[in-house]
Amino acid sequence: MRKSIKDEFRQIKRKLLNNAFGPASKTLNHGNLVMVSSSKPNEGKTFVSINLALSIALEQDKTVLLIDADVLRPSINRELGIEPKPGLIEYLLGEKDDISEILYSTNINKLKIIPAGEPHHLSNELLASDKMAALAQELANRYPDRIVIFDCPPLIGVTETLVLANLMGQALVVVEESKTKLADIKQATESMIGMKCIRMIK
Repeated sequence: MRKSIKDEFRQIKRKLLNNAFGPASKTLNHGNLVMVSSSKPNEGKTFVSINLALSIALEQDKTVLLIDADVLRPSINRELGIEPKPGLIEYLLGEKDDISEILYSTNINKLKIIPAGEPHHLSNELLASDKMAALAQELANRYPDRIVIFDCPPLIGVTETLVLANLMGQALVVVEESKTKLADIKQATESMIGMKCIRMIK
């Protein structure tokens, strides 16, 4: 009998937290930065990103930041019922100078979000910029008790996702049961050797 969704997220959360803050953290660079992606669109990665963030927010001694990095197809604001606001794109373009200007509180005390912002013709290229790398570095070090979850574009067809992956310590690859092809899973994950990768079947 398959476990409940809540139990599945609890199990995955525990692995991610152990990798980020337990003994394994000494072998990972930026273990508290977690990318959530899939091989192709519409495999459930945003659903997983949101529910994983909600699960981590239940921890007594941890906080979580959820970032919508799927800048061409952002959906976190819509899924959470939040009005469009300046976000990651505006920061990377230099229209917002400080992270605090794009960091928004939610009605859950330990959960904050950074939305994708307004789509731009260089949206994907901005993910591969030096400013994005500097942002990841700052987010990894600013709050030692925080997990940062990046809802990333799919791994196949978006070159910049692999550049973004190199900034992360852990990756969660979402697989749609009975739909995602094994060849796509292999192609999506083989380029992330060296990262702590977890597969979730939805």
